[in-house]
Amino acid sequence: MFFSILSSIYLYVGLTTKKVVIFEETYYLLNKNTSQKKIISELRTKNIDFSYINWKLASFSHKKPFIPKAGEYLIPKNLTLFQIQQILQAGKTLTRRFTLIEGSTAFDLKNNLLNNQYLTGEISELEEGIYKPDTYFFKLGFPRSKLLNQMKTAQEKFLNSVWKGKPKDFVLKNKNELLILASIVQKESGNIDDSKLVASVFINRLKNKMKLQSDVTLAYGFKVNGKNITKNMLRSTNPYNTYKFHGLPPTPISYPGENALNTLRNIEKSDYIYFVSDGNGKHRFSKTYSLHKKNIKLWKDTLNKDK
Repeated sequence: MFFSILSSIYLYVGLTTKKVVIFEETYYLLNKNTSQKKIISELRTKNIDFSYINWKLASFSHKKPFIPKAGEYLIPKNLTLFQIQQILQAGKTLTRRFTLIEGSTAFDLKNNLLNNQYLTGEISELEEGIYKPDTYFFKLGFPRSKLLNQMKTAQEKFLNSVWKGKPKDFVLKNKNELLILASIVQKESGNIDDSKLVASVFINRLKNKMKLQSDVTLAYGFKVNGKNITKNMLRSTNPYNTYKFHGLPPTPISYPGENALNTLRNIEKSDYIYFVSDGNGKHRFSKTYSLHKKNIKLWKDTLNKDK
């Protein structure tokens, strides 16, 4: 009789560990300090078919004491109760992602971080330029400050590599100036070939002691779209008015990506000192002001056609 009962128990345990109880991929959030009794209740509301006895028997089948870890889970379909417990015990939680887009500003980044419900913690005002555009991975409850530290470390590492490979006769004095100019190039052009020539124009202007005359710096200073720049803005003493002041603006104006920074590592050789939009996402470049004026007319003609 004893051996019959024992064999029945082993058979029941075996069935418990082999029977599929979940038939579709299921999201489950396991909060900290949740009792196993509550876990059972929560899982059963998600149409996972098992009993309290099934759960307890499956939990006795693990080599180590069954202790589920808190976190977000995406439980695959066609698993047994034992396999579900293995996932919870191993803490195979869901990985989230956060992307900082090239050309974003500190305003954009702060809003996106605060609006991300899976991150935690407060953040203060953010600096421009110092965080690397990329995709970052994290788990539920990860601190925003730690994510920012990862972004900053990544940008510093890449910035150092670009600075290390700079030309011998580099016109920029330090890595901060490199970051500022790269942020301007980033906002001026998203096309890699085009941005190389944009960078060459700015480098040539700095070498020739000319003003940068960049619309994007002025737009940043006044917090407007570049299409809404006025004549009064062009005459203003705003520190980001590169039509009035020589040299670089006081800070970066965006978070430049690798391509923008690389335009200043491998600088395109050119004699261009002017450029204007071609109306199709790129620019027309020129060596003389007379040709530049013709290119401006072509740009205006393109705008008029689109009206």
